[in-house]
Amino acid sequence: MSYCVNPTCANPNNEPFAINCASCGSNLKLRNRYRASRPLGKGGFGATFLAADEGLPGFPSCVVKQLRPNTQSPSVMKMARELFEREAFTLGKIGSHPQIPRLLDYFEEDSNFYLVQEFVDGETLKQEFERRGVFSEIEIRKILTEIFPALGFMHENGVIHRDIKPANIMRRKQDGQLVLIDFGAVSSQVNKPSSEEDPSGLLTNFAIGTPGFAPPEQMAMRPVYSSDLYATAMSCLYLMTGRSPKDLPHDPYTGEINWKSQVKLGDRMRVVFEKLLQQSVSQRFRSAEEALRALESGGVVEETPKAVTPVNYASSTPSSVNVRPATNTQLPNSRIQSQKYGSQGSQFDSGMLTTGNTRSGSRINGELKGGRKVIVEYSQGKRNFANQDYSKAAFGSATLSGIVMSRSKLVEADFCHTDLTGASFQGANLSQAKLNSANLREAKMQRAVLVKSDLGSASMILADLREANLQSAYMSKADLSGANLSGANLKGAYLSQANLSGTNLCGADLKGAKISDEQLSQAKTNWGTIRPDGSKRLF
Repeated sequence: MSYCVNPTCANPNNEPFAINCASCGSNLKLRNRYRASRPLGKGGFGATFLAADEGLPGFPSCVVKQLRPNTQSPSVMKMARELFEREAFTLGKIGSHPQIPRLLDYFEEDSNFYLVQEFVDGETLKQEFERRGVFSEIEIRKILTEIFPALGFMHENGVIHRDIKPANIMRRKQDGQLVLIDFGAVSSQVNKPSSEEDPSGLLTNFAIGTPGFAPPEQMAMRPVYSSDLYATAMSCLYLMTGRSPKDLPHDPYTGEINWKSQVKLGDRMRVVFEKLLQQSVSQRFRSAEEALRALESGGVVEETPKAVTPVNYASSTPSSVNVRPATNTQLPNSRIQSQKYGSQGSQFDSGMLTTGNTRSGSRINGELKGGRKVIVEYSQGKRNFANQDYSKAAFGSATLSGIVMSRSKLVEADFCHTDLTGASFQGANLSQAKLNSANLREAKMQRAVLVKSDLGSASMILADLREANLQSAYMSKADLSGANLSGANLKGAYLSQANLSGTNLCGADLKGAKISDEQLSQAKTNWGTIRPDGSKRLF
């Protein structure tokens, strides 16, 4: 059977190979290729259809998702197109995971927008519940063990699903593996349209998710990664009780769901759920990986031991650095036996840190400040320096491998020649920072702000700079081979002579950037990449 996707068609059923709809006359083959056979679901935003791809031998099945605005006003159409392009970009970015359907095609036709995805044959967890009844604790544990890795992959790519619920988790018939579906509410940033832009509220509601399953911050249009974890836990409560989150009793003073009286869980599993379902974001697990570790360890997340690895001075110490061999390396967190501060650098008996000629802070009222404090504490085994202000601090030629400075303020900080291999600067503000000749190999810098920063000659091999703001950054001769800059803002960046071999520039904005066509040909680009002249094209 051929099914007409025209939303106003009175009789959409047609003969199997009909060309036009007998009822409304619409073309039954989208893009002269995809033929819908039946609807899979409908909503205020549009509909989803099972279809056949007649452009390929054997006419394989696929899913065609139609986004159809209920008005043709320019502002709503503009928003609809942005929503459509956002979902297409996101699916293209994360569709390589075996638990996420691949994006096969996307296009606009007759004022409607279409996404074509891999067809996953199976049964949703909601359908499974309706067929067989409530799930046991063991089954729920297995579901969480399968879902958390998929969520972790999404979150590592800067994507929030925002509509996790039993109807959007499919058990694939082929191998029984759980697959996340319906990425219509995905978000890599918070978009809150005004009532003037979206008078019907259709697109705003579409972007929020499902009430009850979504946590408070998401309903307030401020989703975070742990919002998906909360929704996953709520989905599990539904599977264990058969009750929608909106039907569960709640505390009228705090708004918290009184779920403990509704399910019987072992002590360890209850601890995990308590943390997953916290109303406060700060009280939840920070990541899907952390939640998975807690699940596997019985609800307890142990901190990674802070061990200090002794340096092999014969093989690893730079020849230009003056260091004194360690005299006390028996205890990994032993106190520094002697410290020498001054213009000629620092010497530490811990055997961990080497610094060159630099001034990296000073003593004030007996305490260290700026880069020097970080260097000292790093040598003692500390690695996490997140959410701190180190503006204008100097770090010189320090070795700070694996350091975590996520969400820190590092405006005008000096990291010249610093070894920051594997360091984490996710969401940090590094505007106008000096990172020239720094070693940032495999550094994690998703969504970091590096406006007007100096990255000249920096080694950024395999660095993760997804959605980073590198506007007007100086990156001449930087080695970005294999680095991920998908969705990054590179407007006006100076990339002359930078190594872009295998660099991911999909969705990156290079408008006004100093970069050659030869460099671009070595990088990975796609339809979302904005070229230096401001144009978009397929590569």
